[in-house]
Amino acid sequence: MMNTTKEYIRISKLIYKEKSNLLSDIERVSLYEWKNESEENQTLYNSLLQDLNLETKQKEYDKIDIHQAWERIQPQIKSEKKTRKLFVEFMRYAAVLILPLALGGYLVYNAIDSVETYDEILVDNITPGTQKATLVLANGEMIDLEDQQNRLIKTIEGDQLDNRDHKLSYKGEHLAEMKTNWHRLVVPKGGEYQLQLSDGTQVWLNSDSELKYTDRFDGQDRIVHLKGEAYFDVAKDKEHAFIVKTNTMDVKVFGTEFNVMAYEDEEAVHTTLVEGSVGVNLKNETGIVEKMMLKPGMQVAYNKGDPKGELRTVEPSLYTGWKEGLFQFNDEDLGSILRKLSRWYNVKVFFQNPTIQNIRFTGEMKRFEDFSTILDLLELGSDVEFEVKGDVLTVNQKI
Repeated sequence: MMNTTKEYIRISKLIYKEKSNLLSDIERVSLYEWKNESEENQTLYNSLLQDLNLETKQKEYDKIDIHQAWERIQPQIKSEKKTRKLFVEFMRYAAVLILPLALGGYLVYNAIDSVETYDEILVDNITPGTQKATLVLANGEMIDLEDQQNRLIKTIEGDQLDNRDHKLSYKGEHLAEMKTNWHRLVVPKGGEYQLQLSDGTQVWLNSDSELKYTDRFDGQDRIVHLKGEAYFDVAKDKEHAFIVKTNTMDVKVFGTEFNVMAYEDEEAVHTTLVEGSVGVNLKNETGIVEKMMLKPGMQVAYNKGDPKGELRTVEPSLYTGWKEGLFQFNDEDLGSILRKLSRWYNVKVFFQNPTIQNIRFTGEMKRFEDFSTILDLLELGSDVEFEVKGDVLTVNQKI
């Protein structure tokens, strides 16, 4: 019984390569052995081979709703009791889930004509991110929150912080008579962490991110400074606005849920609104260049150096899925995808040919998936292949 996504992909590759007369002798033997393991495998093979009529299936694939398809099979993938029916469903939707966009339209199953080039042992050494972060106090003291898990942290400044279940919480009731101090929560590459501020606001920090904030709010506005990416669920307070400041964008709210992405290595800064309403001030070195108001389901994107931002309607889950343990892509270029993966898996990415970055993908992957499976999914149906040496991922174009 096949019980991993990786095995699904391996068999689908072999069947497609057989259909395309691309099987090597070793691959032919492997497929033969799998077919003869059971009558179920033989029946499944015959069904899939007959179903793999690319020309007639392309229109069917184009009509499938990607999100609904994934929602349909995801609960079954998580289940321990996987069935042969699940494998058939996976094969029907696999192309849609990871289909690259190229030449102005969908290409259903590009020829997979090379064996994986990355070393499986080396790839296994690259693991998904974990919940880890460092708290930096106003006096420069650094506290490793991974080492202080499930403890009450008492700082030299007099703060009492609850660090439980990978979430740092400020106990506001202990702070009323204390001097306000600026703290920084620093999340490295390959990490993520949750924070509850003294006003009850919940913050989820993504990999390679930093949030600067006060241990209590005592002014007119509740101000925080962000580098990287964070999701905010702001405690409602009509008297005191909550303001997220980045280098190029200030987001002002009174109580709402939204995501801000402001990495220095990204060309654009995004604010995506989930609930409520927010005001956004776009700025550069000369000051504010534009003011915008967002409603739920809207996003403002601001390319650094541009005179104006772009206001657009989006599916918020595509930009907040990381908080729920998912990578979600909708016509997203490979360069952007691999920047996200590099932060989460803490790898360096090198493109042999820069134009490969423009290949586009639509799909959804689990954030805690094995790195080798992620690479398999990206290779399937595209003309890219990967090579891993140490913590460096090299992206090549298939010859």
